[in-house]
Amino acid sequence: MEWISGSSVRELLDGALAQEGGEAVVDRMIVKVGTAVGALHAADIVHGDLTTSNIMVRNGEGEEVLGFGEREVVLIDFGLGAVSTQDEDKAVDLYVLERAFTSTHPKAEKLFQDVLKSYEQSYKGAKVVLRRLQDVRMRGRKRSMIG
Repeated sequence: MEWISGSSVRELLDGALAQEGGEAVVDRMIVKVGTAVGALHAADIVHGDLTTSNIMVRNGEGEEVLGFGEREVVLIDFGLGAVSTQDEDKAVDLYVLERAFTSTHPKAEKLFQDVLKSYEQSYKGAKVVLRRLQDVRMRGRKRSMIG
């Protein structure tokens, strides 16, 4: 276990997106989020509760010079994590993160596409998982329509 000195992606997104042109400021950080999730899934680990509150951006030396994109992204809180080779489990992980983006950060919905692009570049099995994500989305929408 390790203490992560920094802020959650949720806090950073809220602060940055409240400013004019904030999307450009956080774009590189968002790309790192997708890369981190891709590395996690490449190791056949699913987080189970992947939200912007469970992703930290570590403070770095010379923080005042470093932008968000230059700092390390760290996934935290693996209490619901598991080892899984199932594409379905990985797709559900991405779906949970997507729902966190859309519900918590409505202005950041476009940024989630950057997460998926960097995820696809960092994880060889991403194409199958992303196809499965479409199925998970459809089930999620159906559930919200039915109640």
